[in-house]
Amino acid sequence: MKKLLTLAALTLALTSCAPVAQLLQPKERATLTRETGALATTLLLTNPGPDALTGDPTREGDGPALTVSGTDLRPDQVAQTWCRTNAERTRLSCNLPNVPAGQRLRLLLMGQVQDGGVIAYRPSLGPRPVLVWLR
Repeated sequence: MKKLLTLAALTLALTSCAPVAQLLQPKERATLTRETGALATTLLLTNPGPDALTGDPTREGDGPALTVSGTDLRPDQVAQTWCRTNAERTRLSCNLPNVPAGQRLRLLLMGQVQDGGVIAYRPSLGPRPVLVWLR
């Protein structure tokens, strides 16, 4: 039993790592990058295709889900329509609009971004999610 629990914990740890997730989806070309300024960070979700980045197809009105952690996170006026922060301003959760193929979505955040990721879907992949980690 102890070996089984250790194996399960190791598997969970490895599958939660960004490099492993990228290996499991080698053809995925979407990126989430940051441009850091003195007071703000711009996150750029780029979708080169082959089709749109969308939310869960089984949920009406769902879009790509962005989660970011950092310090003193505050979305700008546009991002406030998609995002909410926790009381300590250390975590930001966003329900983004769909990003069509060949398009980008830009978010401006005040504060320091440490890490983040997007979970989205592509119509051509069916129910399999696309994971895009912050670079």
